[in-house]
Amino acid sequence: MISRGDDTLQVTLAEYLKENPVAKTKLHLGCGGVRLEGFVNVDLHPASTEVPDSSRSGCLADVFADIRNLGLVENSVDEIFSTHVLEHFPRWETVDMLRDWHRMMKPAARLVVEMPDFWRCVLWLFHPRKKRRYQGRSQFYGNQWDRLTYETHRYVWSAREFKLALREIGFVRVSVSHRTETHHPGRDMRVTSYKA
Repeated sequence: MISRGDDTLQVTLAEYLKENPVAKTKLHLGCGGVRLEGFVNVDLHPASTEVPDSSRSGCLADVFADIRNLGLVENSVDEIFSTHVLEHFPRWETVDMLRDWHRMMKPAARLVVEMPDFWRCVLWLFHPRKKRRYQGRSQFYGNQWDRLTYETHRYVWSAREFKLALREIGFVRVSVSHRTETHHPGRDMRVTSYKA
């Protein structure tokens, strides 16, 4: 589904890409209120004024689609970026999703994921600053205040565990940095990998 002004049209991601051809297919999955230029911004949940959502600032999706089943053909995506999304899914569902993303990515395509790092969150539980302790603790359960089940956290990965899962799926050149570009550097991780 794509939103244009007051109209909401039903459109799949494949249809959107066919109607809006790009030189390189770059997907920003779980975009929420962040629009990345040069990417097709995808989210499942439009913003609603009726239900408060203190975890994100609206939704700026080009396409509303379920990132667990994007329905794109094999070897058709050049890059995928996703930040603070995977912790909202059970571990097994994330692995299935990553396998599907790998399938649809072109050879040498890049995957960049940012999310909390389990062990860094544990360390932050003992941080001298109260705000840091809260920021560590909140990653284990996500948004529990607003009545939005998709905002709760289901699984927090450690860097080592996530690297191993990506390699088992077939990603190569997997690197982890704690100098993230979104959210909290030091607590979170930025994982970059490529399809062989």
